[in-house]
Amino acid sequence: MKRYIAYSAILALVWCFVHGTVNINNFILGLIIAPFVIRPFKTLFNFDKEFSFSNALSKIPAQIKYLYVLIVEIIKANIMVAKIVLQPKIDIKPGIIAVPIDTKTDLGITAIANTITLTPGTLTIDMSDDRCLLYVHAIDATDPEGVAQSIKDDLEKYVLEAFE
Repeated sequence: MKRYIAYSAILALVWCFVHGTVNINNFILGLIIAPFVIRPFKTLFNFDKEFSFSNALSKIPAQIKYLYVLIVEIIKANIMVAKIVLQPKIDIKPGIIAVPIDTKTDLGITAIANTITLTPGTLTIDMSDDRCLLYVHAIDATDPEGVAQSIKDDLEKYVLEAFE
């Protein structure tokens, strides 16, 4: 039930931002609308799992840090892709790389897969059946171990802190 209330409050806040006016009236309207939005998707969320507001609040700094790292990585990848595209002779070797992951929860796997896809030059293609490998298409796969290690060091570490 706590999780249901937390999701409703988050959606109510999102409603305020979408509406463009953050005030108590819009928040209450969002709280009224939120259960109708959540209900059809209830099977996708684990509402039976124990939820603690203090645990959720304690992860906010890690999530902010993750967002910062994500923005920095997107900027760095954009610069790298721009350099590749602007070269007179494009000398790249695209390929698919198997990246081992330590993330085990659905939320963590989704977060790391989306993070990889959001970063220009990489695209998450598939996941292994045992959920231990992500298959990633890289625009330049000349050093597959380096790409996999970069994903683990630069991205997955922060995903684990923020969402596990």
